[in-house]
Amino acid sequence: MEGLIIFLLSVSIVVGLAVLATVLLHFRQWRRSLTPPPAPSSFSLPDYSAVLNASVKPFSPTEKKYLALFLEGKSTEEISAAMQVEPSSVYTMKYRIRKKLPKDYPLPF
Repeated sequence: MEGLIIFLLSVSIVVGLAVLATVLLHFRQWRRSLTPPPAPSSFSLPDYSAVLNASVKPFSPTEKKYLALFLEGKSTEEISAAMQVEPSSVYTMKYRIRKKLPKDYPLPF
């Protein structure tokens, strides 16, 4: 009799976990459907290779890493967290990248 009770309890636990997983999956799908699509931006980001070709002086490997993050549209705080540096270092890198490009070149920063 005890074996039957243990078996029934274990089956009910497994079934309960399966139901819970299904409910969580449906909840996540429902929640994602509520988020509005991103609004189209009026400013289109330039192509990475186009920026490299437009440079007056060549970029260093570090500047290329930062440039890729800038062109992805990441904020200064996100970049500083990703590169594990202070935000002031990100501002300095923006300045150095701008110096190597023509003055009228459109950049998102």
